[in-house]
Amino acid sequence: MNSKFFPLVYLLLFFPLAAAFSQNSQKPFKVVIDAGHGGKDPGCIGRLSKEKDVALSVALKTGRLISDNCPGVKVIYTRKTDVFVELYRRAEIANSNHADLFISFHCNANDNRNANGIETFVMGLHKSDANQAVARAENSAMLKESNYQNNYDGFNPNSPEAAILFSLYSSAYLNNSILLADKVQKNLIRETRLLNRGVKQAGFWVLYKVAMPSILIEMGFLTNTDDEKYLLSDDNKDNVANAIYQAFASYYTQITGNDVAEKRDNDKTTDNKTSNNDNINDNPADNQLSKTEVPEKEAGKGRLTSPDGVKFMVQFMAMPEKIPFSDSRFKGLPNVNRFHENGLWKYTAGNESTLDDAKKLLKTVKERYPDAFVIAFDGDEKIPVGEAVKRMK
Repeated sequence: MNSKFFPLVYLLLFFPLAAAFSQNSQKPFKVVIDAGHGGKDPGCIGRLSKEKDVALSVALKTGRLISDNCPGVKVIYTRKTDVFVELYRRAEIANSNHADLFISFHCNANDNRNANGIETFVMGLHKSDANQAVARAENSAMLKESNYQNNYDGFNPNSPEAAILFSLYSSAYLNNSILLADKVQKNLIRETRLLNRGVKQAGFWVLYKVAMPSILIEMGFLTNTDDEKYLLSDDNKDNVANAIYQAFASYYTQITGNDVAEKRDNDKTTDNKTSNNDNINDNPADNQLSKTEVPEKEAGKGRLTSPDGVKFMVQFMAMPEKIPFSDSRFKGLPNVNRFHENGLWKYTAGNESTLDDAKKLLKTVKERYPDAFVIAFDGDEKIPVGEAVKRMK
């Protein structure tokens, strides 16, 4: 194994955790818009299109919507023209600006021309061969760099080492990454009506090197006739950008508590900053994101939710494994509970009757888990926080 591998693992495990405790103090809120590929790297190629062009177009549209409607947000681009930007430079741009969020725009490809649909990725383990193939394809952009072995400490995206490296990825930002990915995926499926391939985890270099919550969106398959036709339309690109913007606005409001300006584009959407998109499920048979198992309560701590009332909790962790409530990571947190959603166990603290009480608890939990946020249940039903407030009235 390459001797440079271990220092890389050290940085991977410790730098993000340290940075997590400082990102919440950054003002204004900074989001990095990353249009994949560019210049000599076309990305995947369809019959009439190139990934680099589609990604740039939608990225610019999304960034413009955020700038126009969110005065408290600064938009930073990794590229705004057709230029080649190395993967490591994209991460450097985000980290050097102390960004709060990183969104990477891509299109998919497959030798099987029937493969189609939209999927949104967060950093994590290769859950399947298909996920690994997508990550390998996007990571291969580094091979176009003349000195890529120096830039990436000898890392080879096609080596077995890659899977080991990414399996050690810190979960410091997974909670908020999944929160945004869920919102983006649901909005895109509702807006485009393309196939829902779900939110997934895979090892993307550009995601694991950024010290902030991050997602990578595969907006469709350019190797599929119908997907490519959809993405070639300027109107449809507007729809995709607007769906991603609405997801960002909902995320931004939920994380910061700050409202954003209402955005309406020829009445294409009726949601501005709200959380009403959070539980969309147009096709339950295909939408794995909608499945939320009934929360479990910690023994001796009382009911997690009231059958006839709304309760607020602070979600502070999302993990693939089920952790015992006696684990030291939960020490000192009140009323720890968990529920299973999107293939992950999600852990909460508190069981508050009012949003104000939940926000007070949030401040305490954030001292240990900086990307914690408030969620709500009505009985055993998980609902958007905005909807919970309305029901209480």
